[in-house]
Amino acid sequence: MKILQLVKWYDPWKGGMESVVKNLVEGILHISKEVHFSVYANESPICKKKIESFDRVTVIKEHSNFYFKSQPVSYRYKSLNKLILESDVIHHHYPFPTMELALLFNLKKLEGKKFIITWHANIKNSRWSWVEKFYNLIINKLLKRADSIVVTSPQTLESSQILKQYQSKVEVIPLSFDPKFSSSKRKEYPTERVFNLLFVGKLRKYKGLEYLLKAIESLPVKLNIVGDGEEKEALVRQVEFLNLKNKVRFYFDLSDHDLSLMFKKSDLFILPSINEAEAFGVVQLEAMANGLPVINTNLRSGVPYVSLNEITGLTVEPKNSEALMEAIKRIIFNKSLFEKFSINCLSRSVKFSRNKMAQSYINSY
Repeated sequence: MKILQLVKWYDPWKGGMESVVKNLVEGILHISKEVHFSVYANESPICKKKIESFDRVTVIKEHSNFYFKSQPVSYRYKSLNKLILESDVIHHHYPFPTMELALLFNLKKLEGKKFIITWHANIKNSRWSWVEKFYNLIINKLLKRADSIVVTSPQTLESSQILKQYQSKVEVIPLSFDPKFSSSKRKEYPTERVFNLLFVGKLRKYKGLEYLLKAIESLPVKLNIVGDGEEKEALVRQVEFLNLKNKVRFYFDLSDHDLSLMFKKSDLFILPSINEAEAFGVVQLEAMANGLPVINTNLRSGVPYVSLNEITGLTVEPKNSEALMEAIKRIIFNKSLFEKFSINCLSRSVKFSRNKMAQSYINSY
């Protein structure tokens, strides 16, 4: 079976969708010898087109012409026609606007092919909401043609008006985490040092880090922020303004090995995202697989579906530094609650194993 994955970026690019597709490809290759993958993605505007092949995977990265609000824009996906014709299954990862436009012009080529769309996020409440009305004209045509539409959580379907029109062909396949980011041991409550808080992700406005920084001003904690992005300079300035240099440390480019160590030395994971651009939060799973209790936000997405309020951590309202502070205090000053959440995190993370996700997609293919 030849499967074409269409995704905005691919390894070694870091990000939620990128890690999901890499994890999916590796998971399926691990349990099936009958599958061959082509991955078609973007390359940076400063790089030429790149093709790499290894272990039943061919990765084609098309040169991007420029960035628009951190999104790659390509005028033409030259290899798309050929890749569609050579593949049995076309698996598209939404949102990816320029590729969706290219698919619209190649709808006839999809005849006789299995066409699957994984719907990673609803853009209605994100910074891209202003294009939704026009964008949906394209997306509707692709959704009509799709044989299967995959959402990553029930909440994603419930909060999408456009998907409800196609509910009969929607299935839920939750995301998973890379098993290398896991530990079978629950966290020990730190008694001789301050709590180590952790955030991992792109440094973007919707991540809500400005509210987290305000929340820890008066708390006896340390915060490690792992990631890079357009908000980097603004966050560094805020740390200086709030006089948090002794509490906050940034790590802009950690290897997977160092990130794994960071999960192990941390005590509490926080995902303070403020809108549904945060559609699932795979990093929550990576933290939970290491026994870290999670504080997340009450979004109309998969975020509170992954880490459950009062079970694996606490869920607070977005854009609320006071609520974040109170949630942090409640966990760091309550040993029995911390240990309960840690144990529950390990047991819940198992429900999101890579093998389960991979097998679900094989069944769909």
